[in-house]
Amino acid sequence: MAILTILDDVKAAGAVASEMQQALSFSDREYKSDQSVVTEADRRVEALLCGRIATAYPGANIITEEAARPFDPERPLTFAVDPIDGTDVYSQGMNGWCISVGLLDEQLVPAGGIIFAPCLDLLLVADADTGATLNGSPLPSIGSPESISVRSNLMVTSRVHKHLDLRGYVGKIRGIGSAALHLCYPLIYRAVIGAVEGPGAHIWDIAAAHAINRARDWDLVYLNSKPIDYWSLRDGRPAEDVIMAGHPRSVGQLRHVLRRVG
Repeated sequence: MAILTILDDVKAAGAVASEMQQALSFSDREYKSDQSVVTEADRRVEALLCGRIATAYPGANIITEEAARPFDPERPLTFAVDPIDGTDVYSQGMNGWCISVGLLDEQLVPAGGIIFAPCLDLLLVADADTGATLNGSPLPSIGSPESISVRSNLMVTSRVHKHLDLRGYVGKIRGIGSAALHLCYPLIYRAVIGAVEGPGAHIWDIAAAHAINRARDWDLVYLNSKPIDYWSLRDGRPAEDVIMAGHPRSVGQLRHVLRRVG
């Protein structure tokens, strides 16, 4: 599978980002027009990964966070690259960031993904041949999830309060910075009931996580129950609604207790 071809490159990019984080100071943060944070590490890691992908798959589309590239709908493969997902926490020396590379097929369906969080020692990979793995071993079997309770954990975006009223949810709220990690944590940790992100999420934030969830037949869908249409996201526009991830049963439960603001 194409995604495995660049696995070593993603690991190498993680080493570069980790080394650069150690030398980073708060004053090195820059702000884009949408007020999101960007650093030199974002640009260097993106250039490294896109160069390797372009060499290995010259006929593939590459969609990235930091640089616009032409998109050809006739090409059979599309890579969605987030060089550092969670740049804000990365730039402050925290650990909740990752490198996220998603692979979409000719129909723009997520077919493979790599999420590498060096500081957390997490490497999630999904492809058609090996399924979903965590640090080289099959993802642990979570089984049927428990009902939402005070012991449940929900991974959330830092701006969730702008979109959702969480008072109907009785469990705990967690957030570490990276959307891609949030959307995969329910697959790794049994106490995590699900995740909500967006609607500001982009294709590079979610494609890899979606492929990993799909490999386990778990959901990654909009709060309004619609599937995610990646054709509408291919030009970099944000997702149209809040995104939910988790076991289908858990997603259904969360949909009943989460309310929109306003």
